[in-house]
Amino acid sequence: MTNAMIRFRDYEFEHNPETLRITSENNVVSCDSLYGKADVYGFGSRPRIVTGEGSIVGENCIYKFLRLFGVKQQNGSGILSLPSVKPFRAFFKSLEFAAEPTPELVAYKFVFVEDLSGDGGERPEKYHTLGNDEDLWDVSYRYDVPIETLLELNPFIARPEEVGEGEEVRIC
Repeated sequence: MTNAMIRFRDYEFEHNPETLRITSENNVVSCDSLYGKADVYGFGSRPRIVTGEGSIVGENCIYKFLRLFGVKQQNGSGILSLPSVKPFRAFFKSLEFAAEPTPELVAYKFVFVEDLSGDGGERPEKYHTLGNDEDLWDVSYRYDVPIETLLELNPFIARPEEVGEGEEVRIC
């Protein structure tokens, strides 16, 4: 692997993962014909799958992992930059602990899937109107959107608990 760092959207991995695998397949189908020969048909490329395992070390490793998890939770695809590969659009499909985390070490696994749609995979904007005694924490829990993402989408909100009934909050 070269010294180039892996990046997804605005997140740069502090250390490249120990393992990185890029799988690229063509969609090929083989059919038996009436005369005993096999006919083979190609239907183009399937999305590339990028998998890997890495670790985050140091006293603030849990915080760094949660920041990476927040990036994973964002909607749509983003630009994925890998060593020795031209950057491409991808979805951050999964992120998981590879082992029980400790205060000094978080081992993780991840999966990215190439976005072949050409439109960035973005969802249309959605809003939620706050009800009585509802705050941003309730919205975060209800829609499974990290509080950091809600604050980025709603820059007029200074603190999650300082919103009122009837206020429209962007959720994606």
